[in-house]
Amino acid sequence: MLHRKLAEKLIAAGSESERKFLLNENKKQADTNLALALKEICYESWTTEPTKAQKAAQALKSLLKFNPNDETEALFFWVTGISDITRGKLESAVTNLDKSAARFRKISQEYESAQTQVAKLIALALLGRYEDTIENGKNALKIFEKYGDELAAGKIEMNLGNTASRQGRYVEAKKFFLAARTRFARLGDKVWLTMCENNLAIIHSALNDFRQAEKLYAEALRNAREAKMFVTEAEIEASMGNLAMFRGKYDDALRFLELSRQKYEELKMPHQTAIAELEIADIYAELNLGKEAFEVYEKIADRLHKLKLQGEEARARTNFGRVAASLQERNIARKELKKAARLYLAEKNKIGAAVVKCAEANLELTAGNYESTLKLAEEAEQLLETSGSARHKLTAKWLKSEALGNLEKYEAAENLLEKVFAAAVKQEQPNLAQISLNSLGKLALQKGDTRKAERYFKKAVMMIETLRAPLAAEEFRMAFLADKLAPFENLAKIYLSENKLKKAFSMFEQARSRSLSESLSDDLSQINLPDISPKLSKKLKTLREELNWFYSRLNRAGEAETENLQGEAKRREKEIAETMRQIESTKPGGVNLRAFRSRINGQADQYKRLQNHLGEKKALIEFVNFDGKISVFAITDKKIHFITNLAKEDEIVALLESLQFQFGALRYGAKNLGKFIVELKKRADSHLQKLYKKLIEPLVGFVENRDFIVVPVGSLHYVPFHALYDGGKYLIETREVVYSPSAAVWQSLNEKPERNLDRVLLIGFADEKIPLVNREIEAIQKIFGKAKSFTGEKATFAAYTENAPKFDVLHLACHGQFRAENPLFSSLHLADGWITVRDICSQKLQADLVTLSACETGLNKIFPGDEILGLARGFLSAGANSLVLSLWTVSDEATTELMKDFYENLQRGASVSASLRLAQVNFIKRNSHPYFWSPFALIGR
Repeated sequence: MLHRKLAEKLIAAGSESERKFLLNENKKQADTNLALALKEICYESWTTEPTKAQKAAQALKSLLKFNPNDETEALFFWVTGISDITRGKLESAVTNLDKSAARFRKISQEYESAQTQVAKLIALALLGRYEDTIENGKNALKIFEKYGDELAAGKIEMNLGNTASRQGRYVEAKKFFLAARTRFARLGDKVWLTMCENNLAIIHSALNDFRQAEKLYAEALRNAREAKMFVTEAEIEASMGNLAMFRGKYDDALRFLELSRQKYEELKMPHQTAIAELEIADIYAELNLGKEAFEVYEKIADRLHKLKLQGEEARARTNFGRVAASLQERNIARKELKKAARLYLAEKNKIGAAVVKCAEANLELTAGNYESTLKLAEEAEQLLETSGSARHKLTAKWLKSEALGNLEKYEAAENLLEKVFAAAVKQEQPNLAQISLNSLGKLALQKGDTRKAERYFKKAVMMIETLRAPLAAEEFRMAFLADKLAPFENLAKIYLSENKLKKAFSMFEQARSRSLSESLSDDLSQINLPDISPKLSKKLKTLREELNWFYSRLNRAGEAETENLQGEAKRREKEIAETMRQIESTKPGGVNLRAFRSRINGQADQYKRLQNHLGEKKALIEFVNFDGKISVFAITDKKIHFITNLAKEDEIVALLESLQFQFGALRYGAKNLGKFIVELKKRADSHLQKLYKKLIEPLVGFVENRDFIVVPVGSLHYVPFHALYDGGKYLIETREVVYSPSAAVWQSLNEKPERNLDRVLLIGFADEKIPLVNREIEAIQKIFGKAKSFTGEKATFAAYTENAPKFDVLHLACHGQFRAENPLFSSLHLADGWITVRDICSQKLQADLVTLSACETGLNKIFPGDEILGLARGFLSAGANSLVLSLWTVSDEATTELMKDFYENLQRGASVSASLRLAQVNFIKRNSHPYFWSPFALIGR
């Protein structure tokens, strides 16, 4: 048997005894040549099949036991060192490679001894032992040049380039990589040429030569795929993801970084997997997914420390500090930035140290310490002076300009900002460019140059839209816009100051509930989704099954096991959210920017369309919040009005808290309250009247007796506008009241064709909080004779998912749970578990009406840009046209009666909004306390 074939068989063997048997059967081939064959296979496979390299080390160990000699021992330590690198055991790799070199020197094999140092340089560099790396590398390079080994010399130069790169010495690194590339090209060695071109592209990217970097990456990726170099392919995809992130191409960044992470995970390479997770956290931070990035950095920084990846740990702690600062966790931010500074000092990395100073400067800027900001930004500039890192230099200059502007040195700030903006555009730094534009706009306003400010803000808005547009996932688009609303608001303020009300309204709308609006309109590109990774798809299915199991156990759990079950459920929720992000990261699509620009350019037509939809009988009441003060747009088919400073938001919050306190007294029913119910109603009416005076009274004269479409802002999402009281009547007695997250959402829903409410699905599950559910379902069943119903143990998760998409009306009478800390896992309680917002969004509905007759089903977390996160968003995103839901805990008995009235009105031909109004007015006529009839509100058309 040839040595190569025997080597392959030894690697494929499943146990030590099997390897021993093979060696006994082939004693003549069990020699040094077999050891060399195993070493060759190790080198061929460690960048494509790391596990094969690890098995080669096991085979060499068996051979050494069977036929011990100095050369086989040297080869054993060499291959074991390579295996250690693939498994992330870097210190062990250095030790084993040193042992190998010593054994080779002992038998006078100087050349082979030097060869072991090529791999050792990788381990030393990752451990941050840069001086040792350089010394070992230069010594080995001399030997290879002496023996004329171009390939080995090129490998050494490549490792020396990596070392220089890790210390931020990019110009020096580029020289090493170019020298290595020349050697590999001369040899025609595509494998090493591919790896070298990836490294060279990283340097061009760091030096802001993005076009050359892109060209090199494309060539390297093509070669890696052709040669099936899976590890190198993953490395290149990660590098391309980072380049895309620098350039503001966030969709490409997400896709490449996630593909790279998946490959490393499959290859079982702990160091590279940890680095891939760090890079995912970086893109999350860039997209403003601060909480998610924070959780990854918190975990990954310690793991990188344990893996002894000093440079990567420094980067993780720097970005951890930046994200912590953005989440107002200042103490954590300072602590992490101090750790990062110490690590970069140990690395002798000036660029890293400068990046930390920029992060510290930003922390001081947000705290209002402008002198400190200026000092730190100037220190960062000095560190970066000779680095060639233009990107970080620009960040330092922007921080300096912000400090100068806040120190009222306006001219100096403006001059510097103009340079930063011009350089950011030239160097393809669009995010910094848009931030600079907003800063320039504010400075122009300081000088009273409104037209110049308007131009700056408009450019900033269009840059933000261009950056955001390619993001396919709704979560990513929503998060990205959340901290970039300033130029929209600044433009609106300009237009309001000039009484250009239509333009001001359009700017508010452009930034309001945008992601939800896009999901309901045709602004999203229609692109076929790629095949989901089978592994991720299976993982998601398993996690959902596990979560539903824990939910069902929680329904029956005793007090002793509840805490543990809740912990397990929350872990699954977190994993589901992360797996969904991983899947969505590779999803193409996003906003159709051409369609969006067309809509923005036609804002006058959009406004006219809105007025046409309103007609003579409706008015849009859209509230806005300027610096904690509530104002409102009142729009009819005839005119637009703007009423300023209705109230401070704090005043509204205080009134809402008092109202909720009053309602709280009736949570356990009115039977035991006797004569006190009259007094309690007076008190509630008093709070509702105060809210009316602040929020409705100032605008009634402009809208006359029209029906209302109310678009709340911030805490006003919790105001029951339909129940506000003018001292004689509740608002719902005088007009229909419908709610919407934005005017655009209302228009999208209003433009959908109306469906006949023929097919009705009723699902009800009673528990101790809502024991009368079955009575409610029976009452509605009598109204809709052909309705399909599921109650008790039949009201399952499967009953919902299998039937919901087929019906025009969905009535869900089950307990609702709003999760403020995790709103996309807000849920409805069914017989065998909970159905969450994520579950609801995953199915397309054709329902014209969805009614959620349960407690707090209308509660939402209000995300920046007035994006609502809760059950309402789930059903709207799934396709529902109208939603009836509750704003607080409901009375089971009153709900049954109100729902019966509501559906009877529908059957008589009244619209959804008119039907709900008539049902609520019936309660008012009986002098019923608002607690019993006002929880239910209509979102939609």
